[in-house]
Amino acid sequence: MTLPPVIRIFFAVDLPESVKEKLSGFIRILKKCARTKGIRWTKSENLHITLQFLAEIESEHLTTLVKNVRLKVEGTMQSLKLTFGSLHLFPSPYRPRVIVLDMTPQGELATLSGLIGEGIKASGYEIEGRPFRAHLTLGRIKQPQGMNLNFLSQCVVPEFARMDVGEVVLFRSEPQPEGSKYTVMERIQLESRV
Repeated sequence: MTLPPVIRIFFAVDLPESVKEKLSGFIRILKKCARTKGIRWTKSENLHITLQFLAEIESEHLTTLVKNVRLKVEGTMQSLKLTFGSLHLFPSPYRPRVIVLDMTPQGELATLSGLIGEGIKASGYEIEGRPFRAHLTLGRIKQPQGMNLNFLSQCVVPEFARMDVGEVVLFRSEPQPEGSKYTVMERIQLESRV
């Protein structure tokens, strides 16, 4: 695949199709309750948990970046057991931009994000300075001023089984008018292969 000189990428936890389907059903319920076109809801195929995001990386640096992240991540952690938490407004209820589900264990996910960040920095790129908070984006609020988000308190998050995560996935993000298109570029295993 031929890439343009500069691309957008992110490292993330991908979700099994069964979980994406269940989450999509929940998003459909939220959409009905919201009764507004002021929220852009996440498409099923785009549901993931972002660990590190790079808005611009030169394509020629991609191989080195993946190698450096792989060196930091592979074989350093056991597979994780993720649990979906409650609904929240991100970054805060007073400045809502995104509707999210919290994820646990936050500590292990933050450690994993930090290891990926070390690999990114070793490749000569900066990472975001804000503290990491694991979450799953369900919808983005287009115009938060004056939007009534009270419907969220009436929505019950469905029960999800704990989810085993044994890899980090590198996605390419291509912004498009109907929402970004994500393409899997690499998979990095958490546990070493024997």
